[in-house]
Formats: sequence, C-alpha cells, structure tokens
Amino acid sequence: MLPEKAGGTVLVCGESPGDTPALAAVLAAGGWESLIAPTLERAKWLASVRNFRLIVVTGESRGWLARALGVIRPATPSPVLVLSGHADAQSRLLDLGADMVLSPLTEDGLLCAAVRALIRRAPARGPTLRYLEAAGLRLDLWARSVHVDGKPVELSPTEFDVLHYLMAQAPLVVRHYAIIKAVWSWKYADERNALRIQVNRLRRKLGDPADEPRFIRSQRGTGYSFVQPVSEFADDRSAGRGDEGTDVLLDGHLSRLRRELLAAGDRDRACAILVDLVVGEGLCDGAAVLSRWPRDDRLHLVAQAGMSREWQAAVAGGIPPVPGFLSTDTLRTQQTRACVDIGKSAHRYDNTARLMRLAGLPVVLGVPLVGQAGAWGQFGCGRRADSAFTPAHCLLLEAAGYLLGTLYPSATGLASAG
Repeated sequence: MLPEKAGGTVLVCGESPGDTPALAAVLAAGGWESLIAPTLERAKWLASVRNFRLIVVTGESRGWLARALGVIRPATPSPVLVLSGHADAQSRLLDLGADMVLSPLTEDGLLCAAVRALIRRAPARGPTLRYLEAAGLRLDLWARSVHVDGKPVELSPTEFDVLHYLMAQAPLVVRHYAIIKAVWSWKYADERNALRIQVNRLRRKLGDPADEPRFIRSQRGTGYSFVQPVSEFADDRSAGRGDEGTDVLLDGHLSRLRRELLAAGDRDRACAILVDLVVGEGLCDGAAVLSRWPRDDRLHLVAQAGMSREWQAAVAGGIPPVPGFLSTDTLRTQQTRACVDIGKSAHRYDNTARLMRLAGLPVVLGVPLVGQAGAWGQFGCGRRADSAFTPAHCLLLEAAGYLLGTLYPSATGLASAG
C-alpha cells in the first residue's frame, strides 16, 4: 500500500514514446503530476523554464541515455532518475549527471519509494518569492535592494522592512501596532513616533509626497497602506541555463505565436491558439482568455486550456468587475499582475483565490488585453504550486498578451457576444 500522496510535478522523457504513458500512470498513483517530453529538445526546453520536483529519463540505448543527460543536466538543478537496463553502465550514467539509476523493470512500489527519496534530498524549489513590484517600484527580497523607475534607492534595514511589510499587506490599511510589532517587536517605548519617522524618511527616498501619495498613504489615527496593486515574482532560475536564454525564448516562441495569431483570422480562434500554445509548450498548466461583451462589464470566457471543469462552471456566468478579483486590478491599471501563491494573497484577491482553488493552480499571472479603445479582456495563466512564474516567464507571457490585444482589438469573432 502506497503512503499518502506527496504531490508535485515530474518531467518524463523516454527514448521510446510508448514507454512514457505507463510510467506517468505509476507516478500518478504515487501522487505526482507528469509532463511528458516526446523529444530531448522538448525536454531541454521544459527543464529550462519549469521547476520540476524530479526528472525521469528512460531508454535502452546507451548513446541516447548519454545524450539525454548531456542535454537535460545543464538545464536544471532538479534531481534526475534514469531507468536503464544496462547494469554495467550505472557508474557511467551517474558520472554524466544522474542522481539515481534503476532498472525499468523495478516494481512500482520501489520506484515510487525511490522518487520520494530523491525529492526529499532535493531542496524545496518553489514557489520561492523573490520580487515585489508595483508602479515602477521593485523590491528584491533576497538582495534587499530597491529600485524606483529603474534607479537604485538606498534604504536602511528598518526602512526596507517597513516597505516590505506594507507591500505584502497591500491594499489594506495596516494599523500602527501591527507594523511596529512586525518590524521592531515592540522594541521602542515611543513606537508610533519611531514609525512616523521611518515612514517619512522612506517617503522622501522613494519620491513619494504625503499629500499626493504614489505608494504609501496615511490613515489618520489608524495606520498606513500601500496604495498600488503589487505583483509577486519568483527567482529567475531560467537565466543562464544552457544556451537558451531569454532572448532565444522571446525570438523563437513569440515569432511562432505571431504567425499563428495572424493566421487565425478572428479573435475567438486567436484566443484558442494562444491558450493551447502556452499550455502545450509547458509555460503554464492552465490558461484562459476572458473578454468583455458589448454593453456588459463582466468578463466572459472565450477560450481555455488545462482549466478544471469546476473552474469553468464557476466562471460560466462571467466575472464581475468588483474588488477581490485579480482581473479587476489588471483591467483598471492595464498592468500585469502575478501572485506566487494566490491563497496567501486572499486579503487582496479572495474571489480569484476561490476560483484558483477550484482549478488547483495557486500560482497566478494576469495579463490585460489592451487594444486601441482600451482594455477589452484578460489573458490569465496558472501553475501548480511547485513552479512559480519568474520574471523571464512573465516577460514572455506578457508579450503574448500584448500581441493578442493589439492584433485583435475589436469584438469581431466573439460569436457568443451576440
């Protein structure tokens, strides 16, 4: 009897395509989702843009296995399990980068136990929040650095902590005592005065006047709030892997996408092409395009790929333009919004958090679709919890949404709009 399901996503690549479905079924019984790469080129691409709990490579040819490790190992730090019938080649495969080598005839229970062992040894890989961004302001939580409109801003450790806390709670008004407790742990006797001094210094450095706040607003007698919607991004692990950098991602995939969108002929078809492509390419696990109908402010589903039936049923009547939906912010600001874990942002996006629980995709990215007449819809993407979006991923998906929004700015093709 297998233990309780562990969860996570595993990349599977086989020399023979017929071997991978059965292997994926065994992994599914153990609690792991699988993405199957039909070719080594595809496996390299997926390994370079996704964070997998494990990569499983299976094959009979020694030469193919050596090539597979040579392609995949430089692209990812994820553990690699090789299934090979060549017992005498184990040491060679380990030298080439495999973390474990087993026979393809290994009993299912032992295989799942090996997978659990490899995942335990690997450090937790996601989602790992690194960047907070809002209206030209960017915090790097690892480097503890701040940039405003691309220019570095030197903050003291306390100023940084105050700003981080307010951004993490946006757009709520945070009471004085909550900020003081989070930043100082009640260290000062005159806590409110200390907080006021730090906020004033912080505003001066950010170029944020109190009478016309760009970032931080005072609520008299209560506390402070960060007034801009905040996006969250993971560390950009894809940068510098192998020979497929961000420029290659953009050039190759955006060129292909542009060709296919132009050939679509109408917006419905273009929306379907976009969601199928980004899910099929492994850039996300689910995607959807929602659009306003004429004389209707609600967002209605145009096309989706990878979204659960429960999610589709929940949005069947449309999404209203009210607080609590991430789409409300994206359309109002015409800016991309991202959450490393939408469940932890429920104070901002409680309605979106509820919908994405139904989809099983807590990592969320929302891109506004903007034409000449303004924002007409949203292109939304979701990922499973072990693979957050990095800035490079967001750049690619945001550019894809820009293409769709500008190529098809009118309601032409929305048959359901009537």
